[in-house]
Amino acid sequence: MRVFLAYLYDRLALFLGVLTLGAAAVLLFYLFGLPWGPLFYCFLILAILGAGLFLAPDFVRYRRRAIRAEALARQAPHLTEPVAPEGPFAQRRMMEAVESLRREVARLEGQLAGRQDELMEYYTLWAHQVKTPLAAMGLILQSNPGDSEAMRQELFKTERYVELVLGYLRIYSMNADLRLERCPVRPIAAQAVKKFAPQFIYKGLSLELEDFSNQVVTDRKWLLFMLEQIISNAVKYTERGVIRIAMDQNDVLSIRDQGVGVDPADLPRVFERGFTGRNGRAEATSTGLGLYLTRRVADTLHNRLEMESQVGQGTTVRLFLGRPKPRRD
Repeated sequence: MRVFLAYLYDRLALFLGVLTLGAAAVLLFYLFGLPWGPLFYCFLILAILGAGLFLAPDFVRYRRRAIRAEALARQAPHLTEPVAPEGPFAQRRMMEAVESLRREVARLEGQLAGRQDELMEYYTLWAHQVKTPLAAMGLILQSNPGDSEAMRQELFKTERYVELVLGYLRIYSMNADLRLERCPVRPIAAQAVKKFAPQFIYKGLSLELEDFSNQVVTDRKWLLFMLEQIISNAVKYTERGVIRIAMDQNDVLSIRDQGVGVDPADLPRVFERGFTGRNGRAEATSTGLGLYLTRRVADTLHNRLEMESQVGQGTTVRLFLGRPKPRRD
């Protein structure tokens, strides 16, 4: 009915013209005193021919255009400001759909431009940071070619930067790469710690990995990624002491170090992209991206991430891996 009323509105000028001609014919017959019978049959024949040859096909074509315009409008639901209702009904709906699609394209182009700027900024920072261990290896070779352990440490840092940039690239398509399953947490934590074993030995740090048997629903690869970033920070900012990894009955995984700690003014911003804080400015190899990526992954997995710290006493990072149990009716 709505389409039919719109059709009548859009063809209003045509209908008024036909009625005007009919009124003129009636007036002529009246003035000249002609019989009304021929006029009636003439109107009836013209009405049948007009409806069959013009109105019905024209309405069918109009209805098809209107349906296509409605379907196009439903495919573009992001219209924020409707176009002013000008022109015929079908054209008006088509213009609304086109405007909606234009706005959606502009939004996606804005997102793409922002992502490209973010990637360019990251690669610029990465290229600057990766020069540090490479330059250190060159100096070691010049001053003490036999110091292979120092070389291995700088090579490890370079490998970490390469892994970080790969994680940064994969994080944009993370949802397509997720594989949620029930995983035992301790073997994953042990795998992350094993990767940093040379640094533990080189810096003389102790590790306490408690024995726990918690199993959580998560993505094994991305959980390992988060643990590696957290442990990397713990090792980087701890010169002596112990790093403890534990998990309680509520599936809260804690990584506690005895490092330099985080300034209270920096603590609210440690998960921001590119933020290094006081410790990062003192540490030439800090990028401010490890914890940012950890937060991004945790948010995608619907895990909470918290940090508490005291300057000179150490830092504790808690990863809440538990999920609410389904209610039974």
